[in-house]
Amino acid sequence: MSRTQKILEGIAQSGRVAGAYLFVGPPESGKKAAADFFAGMLQCARQDKFLVAPSGASLKIDQVRELQSWVRFGPAAGPYLMVVVEGADTLTAEAAAAFLKTLEEPVPGVVFILLAEREDKLPATILSRCQKVIFEDKLIAWRPSPELNPFYEEIKKAGGRGPLELLGLSARLEKEKERLEDLLYDLAYFARYELADSRLARIILDTLRYIKRKANLKLALDVMCLKLGGENV
Repeated sequence: MSRTQKILEGIAQSGRVAGAYLFVGPPESGKKAAADFFAGMLQCARQDKFLVAPSGASLKIDQVRELQSWVRFGPAAGPYLMVVVEGADTLTAEAAAAFLKTLEEPVPGVVFILLAEREDKLPATILSRCQKVIFEDKLIAWRPSPELNPFYEEIKKAGGRGPLELLGLSARLEKEKERLEDLLYDLAYFARYELADSRLARIILDTLRYIKRKANLKLALDVMCLKLGGENV
């Protein structure tokens, strides 16, 4: 999990979600993917996710008026409604003025994500109402780490292991206290992208959340490993 995803996950879990965020950075730096990730963290229903992109070279007043109609009643099926504004730094002056009015009169449960390459092209009045997240580098795809191969093999074979073997994996993970968070994130990615098993990935991420909340480390890892093996805990 990237540093930015960890930040967004923390925001979602804290419940202190702002009404507008500015994701700023170069092309292919993962801004749109991060917005999709954040929508998932906020449990946005499919009908509560909207995308507006420039019409031609700029975002125009008619597009802003359309998005205003989308958000006026708030989320329809979940806790949040998210509007991703692609190319926010191409807002025309007229469109920016209309969008500012929307930010000044927020609707509960509505979250705007502004994607931009250059924040200096956005009015200061809009910038002041956004929490900024900086994307400095191009997105790098996750790759398995050779040094973690023993753990990958353990996750891959967990379904065929007995309780004693699964608790042995828990003990080995507990010894990795100094890098445990990063290790669990990596194992969740392995489960999700290498094994295509979202259930395993979710078990690992849930455990990580409990650990961050100061749950008993040994107990949390024991329960996680037993669940990875299909045990009812």
